[in-house]
Amino acid sequence: MRNADLVTRGLKSVWHPCTQMKDHEGAVPLVPIKRGEGVWLEDFEGNRFIDAVSSW
Repeated sequence: MRNADLVTRGLKSVWHPCTQMKDHEGAVPLVPIKRGEGVWLEDFEGNRFIDAVSSW
């Protein structure tokens, strides 16, 4: 499944308590995370990000 598909599904069914829902109207790109290890996060398309927030 692509990131865009997961974002669309998530906005319809998941409450995101750490964000304002009005921010999800296209201004802030969402990145669904598949897995994390240490400081690294990986999305469903294999892209890696550094978790600088460390809240999950």
